[in-house]
Amino acid sequence: MHKTDHNNAQKLQLGKVATVQIVTMLIAVVSLLIDGIMTSVFLGDECTAAYGLTNPVSMLLVALGGLLASGVQILGGRYAGKNDMDGLNRVLTTSVTTGCAGGLVISVLISLFIRPLCVGLGAPADPLQGLTAQYLRGIVFCLPALVIGQIIPGFLQLRNCQRQIIIAAFSQIAADVLLDYLNVTVFHGGLWGMAMATVISCYLYVALLLIPCFTHAGYRFSFRVFSFSELKKICGYGLLYLVYKSCVALMTLFLNRVLSARGGVTFVAANSIIFSVELFIGAFPSGFGSTTSMLIGMEMAQDGHTAAARLCRRIVRMSVIVNLIQIVVVLLLANQIVGMFSPLSESVAAMAAWGLRLYALSVLPNTVNYIVRNYEQNMNHPGAAYFICLMNHLALPAAVGFVLMAFAQLRYIWLCFVIGQGACILITWYIMRRDTGVNRQIDRN
Repeated sequence: MHKTDHNNAQKLQLGKVATVQIVTMLIAVVSLLIDGIMTSVFLGDECTAAYGLTNPVSMLLVALGGLLASGVQILGGRYAGKNDMDGLNRVLTTSVTTGCAGGLVISVLISLFIRPLCVGLGAPADPLQGLTAQYLRGIVFCLPALVIGQIIPGFLQLRNCQRQIIIAAFSQIAADVLLDYLNVTVFHGGLWGMAMATVISCYLYVALLLIPCFTHAGYRFSFRVFSFSELKKICGYGLLYLVYKSCVALMTLFLNRVLSARGGVTFVAANSIIFSVELFIGAFPSGFGSTTSMLIGMEMAQDGHTAAARLCRRIVRMSVIVNLIQIVVVLLLANQIVGMFSPLSESVAAMAAWGLRLYALSVLPNTVNYIVRNYEQNMNHPGAAYFICLMNHLALPAAVGFVLMAFAQLRYIWLCFVIGQGACILITWYIMRRDTGVNRQIDRN
């Protein structure tokens, strides 16, 4: 194949995979976004604040699925590059079995310690504590579905079953919206009902993914091929995602506690709205990062380290264009976006729109750092990958947050993300520049 034709074909594949990965990530969080909107529209500021306090738990609830899904994307991509269907079936059985069992165990543990957990999240007394506990009691049932729902799309992607993913995705969205609406207008189930609507729609999504997985895609599930050695590889590759989600959860917890102590319900409710929108915005970095995980291993196996580095730079360039569009849209339409959560008090709406504009500025550096982090992991540079992860998602934003708390008004606290993650770009740039020469030397040898 001519080099130009190869590049064009690669760009087309890259765009296709990135689009479906972004959609997949959107579906992983869209139920939480819908819950946030419905809570604000129908249940008021206090319920919105309580919902926002559960965000660190929501992040940890999807962390197990992300751990396994990230490992599957890397290991599955390598098996797919070798056309090893037996290896893919081992990875499928091992990841789904582990995800289901782990999800059930964590659900039980959270259920046993809900009250102490609410206090730790920043809700020491009623009504916030009771409302926070109400949502947690429902959402814990969702964990097995959240885990499996993040794992299966990667397998369908490897078999070019994008249409089936899209059908399952839109079915879940429709079901969640309908059930949330019935909850608030007919059953009056409050935050617990909101959570249960999410649970039901997530299990529907999983069912619609599993059917084509075993029919159209041709995978086979069998406990006989469960492999602890494959599980070790999956967890090894996916551990970075678990660290990432843990950092995000800790940063969210830090922000919620600061806002609860210094700003009260107004700031916490505004941050809840910002976080709900961030779930949508954040799907783009996650989608591009997953694209990197899926394709870099295949590219390295087929064409070498230098080709993998070129592919990473293409993913970065594509992401920059998408991110700039995101930023412009949010800056121009922040009031309208926040308006989707109406009715809100004027103070909450104004603060949410202000904070959303500040937060949106961080999406571009966050995406670039995310992509290079996953690239470094695929290139067997775990130290660099973990360092970028910790700096980008926790250490630098938290450090900037402490400085802003000391020297700026509380309303500027959301700048901690763009300043911290922007500073991390310097680390990322240095690591990529260092690796360029190393990759060329490896390919020559």
